[in-house]
Amino acid sequence: MTLTEIRDHAHFNELIENNQIVIIDAWAEWCGPCRAISPIFEQLSENPENNKSGVVFAKLDVDNNEQVSQELGVRAMPTFFVFHNGAKVDDLMGADPRKLVELVEKATSLV
Repeated sequence: MTLTEIRDHAHFNELIENNQIVIIDAWAEWCGPCRAISPIFEQLSENPENNKSGVVFAKLDVDNNEQVSQELGVRAMPTFFVFHNGAKVDDLMGADPRKLVELVEKATSLV
């Protein structure tokens, strides 16, 4: 599965309303920890075990999507969010690979 880049607020709403599970990486280009964990998020999105129907992996550039970032309450980067049937059910702040794997496993088990 390829990563989806969230383009704007309308696209964000469309993603969370039309997919069972959406896992979002809120990041910034200038953020070192974001660059460090990004390849792990990409690997998780490509893992066949995580590529279930209804699961979407998305990236949110906080500098280009301030409205969505404010709505989500992003206070630090990276922050990962999990939406299930349109509602936020989990989040993870920081670039801890082990915790990110656990978050994705927990999220994909909801399908």
